[in-house]
Amino acid sequence: MRNVYVAFQFDAEDFITPETDDVLLELINILDDLDVKGSFCIVGEKVRNLKKRGRTDVLESLKRHDIAYQSNLHSVHPVISEYLKDKEWEEGVEEVKKREGPGLELLKRVFGVNPSAFIQPGGSWAPETPYALREMGVPAYVDGIFQDSPVWFCGSLCFKAAMGFPEHSSFADLDALKSRFDEIYNSKINGGLIAIYMHPCMFVTEKFWDAVNFSYGRNPFQGRLMPAPLRSKEKIEESLQVFRAFLSFILEHPNIKVVTFREVAEIYSDPKERRLSLDQIFTLAKRATERNDWQIIDGISISPAEMLRLFVELITNHLQREVEPKSIPIYFTLGPTSKPSETRIPRNINLDDVLEISCIAKKFIDTHLEIPSTVAKDNIKCGPGVLLEVAAKAISYYSEHGSLPERIRVYGLPDIPEVVQRWDLIKRINEQWRWVIFPYGFKSKRIEELTLLQTWTMRPAVSVDNDGGEREQDI
Repeated sequence: MRNVYVAFQFDAEDFITPETDDVLLELINILDDLDVKGSFCIVGEKVRNLKKRGRTDVLESLKRHDIAYQSNLHSVHPVISEYLKDKEWEEGVEEVKKREGPGLELLKRVFGVNPSAFIQPGGSWAPETPYALREMGVPAYVDGIFQDSPVWFCGSLCFKAAMGFPEHSSFADLDALKSRFDEIYNSKINGGLIAIYMHPCMFVTEKFWDAVNFSYGRNPFQGRLMPAPLRSKEKIEESLQVFRAFLSFILEHPNIKVVTFREVAEIYSDPKERRLSLDQIFTLAKRATERNDWQIIDGISISPAEMLRLFVELITNHLQREVEPKSIPIYFTLGPTSKPSETRIPRNINLDDVLEISCIAKKFIDTHLEIPSTVAKDNIKCGPGVLLEVAAKAISYYSEHGSLPERIRVYGLPDIPEVVQRWDLIKRINEQWRWVIFPYGFKSKRIEELTLLQTWTMRPAVSVDNDGGEREQDI
């Protein structure tokens, strides 16, 4: 039987209400008593205020556990989605680095480690964030538009919690919590990840600190920030004891291994090199002639963008010269960063045009490390979906006949990968804007568009204890 990994996510974010400091110690004591490590996802401003309040005891206790990062200012406007609302890709990536860098560097100095993950604050989604944080050395992104089974997106390991622990729980709620965990556990019995999130501040307060101060676009002056209303000590103590009982219940399950987000990144890490043999590429190409989708082949996952890069390299560097390589490495590649133009391509495309548009695409990819939104040549203008189809069909034909085809029949694969429909991603993106912190009616068509384009980078994350089969983890 494979391990069922369980990670505990503690979002330490309330930097306004002093009473929320002590509950971190209470939770750490519970974890320590049960010999469990948690992942504490800390807002930069929370650390600044812990230092101002002289809470070195809290900071030192946190060092015994995994440190993750939950943005610099969390709900202070402009939040991430607001400052990226109208940004183009490169400008957005640089803006994330500028605004989130100070909090990240603070956590590194205070805790002496690089944070293990970035946790999305509320509904503040944008695709530039996981990519920028990856470039800043943070390997995982938690929450947002993802599912509870990890995937790679923009080069970052991405997943969300499978369930939350209700911080106002009483002992009357314990049986329902146990049943909910068992339901998820039984669905993962063949291996997988169960992340469980909670907000330490909400053990102590009646309402969220940010809803009290920053809801619907409000940004009060620093001196007018209001602490959240507090729960009674009796209720706080009962909820903490329910959490202790729930944690003890989880630990009784067979095959459970409690992990931190740092360990999750190791469990789902890629091999040092992903490389496919020529026969594997032939198999991949046959699948890609009819589908713009990620693939897993012999336990190796590959995104549509990586697949397209692999195909044009095989055609331009090898097959057109009648050279058959033993294998080719897979390189991380971004999706297009602008919307594809309208396709203009003959129903039948000849070999010379196939070779030329493949060469144009390869030069673009080699220069920009992303797939082109449009490739144009004389009377041909095609987006990445058609380019993937043409390259896949050329390679598939070669695998059967030992030569490239004189002509290829083109039907037109979509420019957006299948996962967009399979996950109903447009709905998921727009559900992010329901966060109470956003101004009324907030939305961003630019963030939506860039998200869909970067699904070209999406692929399943394969755990180290995977058996190497074609299982796609129900995603």
